[in-house]
Amino acid sequence: MEIVWGQINKKFNGSVELYKRARELFPYGTQLFSRRPELYALGQAPIYFERAKHGHFWDVDGNEFIDTCMGIGPVTLGYCYEPIDAAAKAQIDKGVIGTVNNELEIQVADLMVEMVLCAEMIKFCKSGGGADAIAVRIARGYTGKDVVLFCGYHGWHDWYISANLKSESTLNEHLMPGISTKGVPSALVRTCIPFQYNNLDSLRDTLKRFEGKVACIIMEATRFKHPDEGYLEGVRQLADEHKCVLIFDEVVTGFRQALGGAQQYYGVTPDLATFGKGIANGYPLAAVAGKKEIMASQYDNFISSTYYSDTVSLAAGLATLNELKTKPVIETMKRTGKKITAGLQELIEKHKIKAGINGHSNHFVMAFDYGEQTNKVSTLFTQEMVARGVYCSGMFYICYTHTQQDVEKILAAADETFGILSKGIEQEQIDELLKAPVRQLGFKRLV
Repeated sequence: MEIVWGQINKKFNGSVELYKRARELFPYGTQLFSRRPELYALGQAPIYFERAKHGHFWDVDGNEFIDTCMGIGPVTLGYCYEPIDAAAKAQIDKGVIGTVNNELEIQVADLMVEMVLCAEMIKFCKSGGGADAIAVRIARGYTGKDVVLFCGYHGWHDWYISANLKSESTLNEHLMPGISTKGVPSALVRTCIPFQYNNLDSLRDTLKRFEGKVACIIMEATRFKHPDEGYLEGVRQLADEHKCVLIFDEVVTGFRQALGGAQQYYGVTPDLATFGKGIANGYPLAAVAGKKEIMASQYDNFISSTYYSDTVSLAAGLATLNELKTKPVIETMKRTGKKITAGLQELIEKHKIKAGINGHSNHFVMAFDYGEQTNKVSTLFTQEMVARGVYCSGMFYICYTHTQQDVEKILAAADETFGILSKGIEQEQIDELLKAPVRQLGFKRLV
C-alpha cells in the first residue's frame, strides 16, 4: 500500500529516509503495529529513535522529546534505568543462554509467586500475546473444552483472531475495525466468542449458549474503563458455576495497577493471569502465572522455546521486580499521572475542547469527540505536541522517572496545542492547519 506523505518536516529527514527503506524490507514497515507512523502525524513526527533516557528520547535526527508512550507501555521505571541495565550487563558477562538451566528462572518465579495472588506456578515466555496464547492452551488442555469467551485485546494469534471468522466485525470493539482473518484456519470458526464489558448478562447469556463447551473466560479486568461494583466478582462466580478457567490478561495492568496487578487492586483472584509489559522494564519477558492444580496438570502439554528463559531478560526482570517491591514506583507514577490528568482536564475546560480522559492515573487515554472530524483533530494534536517537544498520541503511559519539569512542559505544550485546536475548530480551519495526512485508525478497546 502506498503512503500519502503530506508535508515532510526537514527536522525528520533521517527518520523519513529510514522508513522508506523499511517499507521495502518489512510488511507495513514495522514489527509492531502500534509503531506505524501512519497512526500518528506522518512526516511531522519522529519515526526512529537513536537513544533514550528516563522519560525522554532522542531521534535519529538529534531532536529531543518527552515521551508519553514509553515504548508503548513496557517501560515503567524509565529508559536506561541504571539498576536494571546494570543487572543485564552483568549477566551478559556470565552468559546469555546455556545448555542447562539457570537459577534466575527460579528467583524470578519465586518473586512473582510472592507478589501475585493467583501465582503458584509460572511459565515464562517473550510477549503478552504469547502469554495469552499459552494461557488459552493450558485452559483448553485442563478442561478438555474448546470455546473461549473473551473481552478486550489479547494479541495476534489464531485463537483470538478467529473471532472474526464468522463476522469481520466481531473484533471491532475489542481491537480495531476490519481485522483480516487471512491465514487463520476456518475450522476455528465460533471457537472464540466476545462478551461485553461491565455486562454480566452478556457473559451469562453467552455461557448458556455454549453450555458445557467453554474452556475459559479471558479478559482485561480494566483498561480505560473501570469495572462496575460487583462486576469482576460476578465474572468469577460465573466461571466457577460453569466450571471454566478464569484468565485475567494483566499484560498492561500487571505491576502498574498495583504490585500484584489488577487482581490485587480489585480483590478478585483469577485462575490464571498473563503478564508482559511491566515485568522487565522493556526487556523481552512475559509470563503466565496460575494455580498449581491447573498449571501442573499441563506437564504433557508441549509449550517450549529456547529463548523463553534467556538469562539477560530474567536478570532484568528480577531487578525490575525488586525495584517495584522496594521503591515507591507505582505510587510515584500515579501521583505524576494525577498531576497530568488534572492539568489536562483544566486545559480542556479552558479551551472548550470536546475531549474526555479515561483510564487510570498512570495509564490513560485522552479521546477527542468531534464526529467525523475526530481523526483530523487527533492528528493535529499530535502534530502540534511534537512541534513543542512532546511525543504524544493521546495515550499516556507514565514512568517512574518522569519529572515535575516534564509534567510542566507537557501541560505547557498542551495549553498551546489546545489553543490552536480550539481556534482551528471554531474557524473551520483544521484542514489548513494539518501538515500531516490524517492518521490511520489504531486500536479500539472495550476496556
